[in-house]
Amino acid sequence: MTYDFDRPIDRRGTNDLKWRPEGLKGYLPIQVSGDMIPMWIADMDFPCPAGLVEAIRRRAEGEIFGYCGAKADYFEALGWWYQTRFGLEVRPEGVSILPTVVAAINMGIRAFSAPGDQVIIQQPVYEPFAGLIAKTGREVVNNALVCEGGRYSMDYELLERQAADPRAKVMILCSPHNPVGRVWKGEELARLGEICRRNGVVVIADEIHSDIVFSGHQHTPFPLASDAPCMLCTAPSKTFNVAGLRIANIILPDPEMKKRYDETADSFSMPGSSTFGLEAVRAAYSPEGAEWLEQVLAYLEGNAGVVERWAGAHGVAFTRPEGTFLCWLDLSSAGLDDGAIQEKILMGQEVICVPGPWFGPGGEGHLRLNIGCTRATLEEALRRIETAL
Repeated sequence: MTYDFDRPIDRRGTNDLKWRPEGLKGYLPIQVSGDMIPMWIADMDFPCPAGLVEAIRRRAEGEIFGYCGAKADYFEALGWWYQTRFGLEVRPEGVSILPTVVAAINMGIRAFSAPGDQVIIQQPVYEPFAGLIAKTGREVVNNALVCEGGRYSMDYELLERQAADPRAKVMILCSPHNPVGRVWKGEELARLGEICRRNGVVVIADEIHSDIVFSGHQHTPFPLASDAPCMLCTAPSKTFNVAGLRIANIILPDPEMKKRYDETADSFSMPGSSTFGLEAVRAAYSPEGAEWLEQVLAYLEGNAGVVERWAGAHGVAFTRPEGTFLCWLDLSSAGLDDGAIQEKILMGQEVICVPGPWFGPGGEGHLRLNIGCTRATLEEALRRIETAL
């Protein structure tokens, strides 16, 4: 089946946060009109795979939506997907189901560390990492990424010192990385894992963007790169645009770690399944879902090329992402500081992206642009940003 990702879908009349001006209140302290172009929250404007939509429709015709739980066919679909795409064996007894990856990371921090302990992250990175660490009474330790010529890498020497601190108990790895777009190589993950293993640091690997990887790059699940203690956080939400269905799969290869994790999640009444989320996973993790994904990836690569050409023509430093549907623009190279970015782009042109400082140190002067949209929407957004420049 061929999908038309240029076909616009009007989301303004729905509950979707991305297209509701009032939905911005918890993220950006600005007011915008209905003329805004929302490129902030990380979901896509593309229709879901037809088979997934049909599975939801069939389930809705059942008329009753009671308590639910995953059956064998759910785990078969999950296992098939990870074995086929990544060569990772996923056993049902090693999987915990939670509503979201953020909730899963929250439970992981609580399960594998105590208040006052240190949790290592690599900023600039997805803001909820630092937020969860602070809210759970732990200390943020920044193993800051190193940027050279627009390409980011890890500071292993610094990580050696940070992980050796006896207070360091957990490291949250963003793989592929949001917002800088790196798809970490197996050897990079192995080196990180060896440092953490030697120092008894548990790795929480957020791999929610693992399927959004572009040609020439290959995602490596952390357990295939390292034998360091880890929990792998996955979900169909970014891949298939189903964040609203509230389901995530947490893979814990070590039985003792899984027992500890499940006990923590249970103490917060966190475990649970979503009726439509269960249907979505079974339908999406399939040959039909894989076919849809390949078409999405080709379209997203085309969008990334549009941004790359635009940035080159307007003096904006930009390195094409290796993965994710997020572009990391360095607008300081075009003479804009964070105040000007907010005033001239977010408010002046109502192109709603996520300002770099939201991701912590290293994000200054940057803007994260969501390219999971129609080509026409992207081109109009870039035209508006050009006006601001």
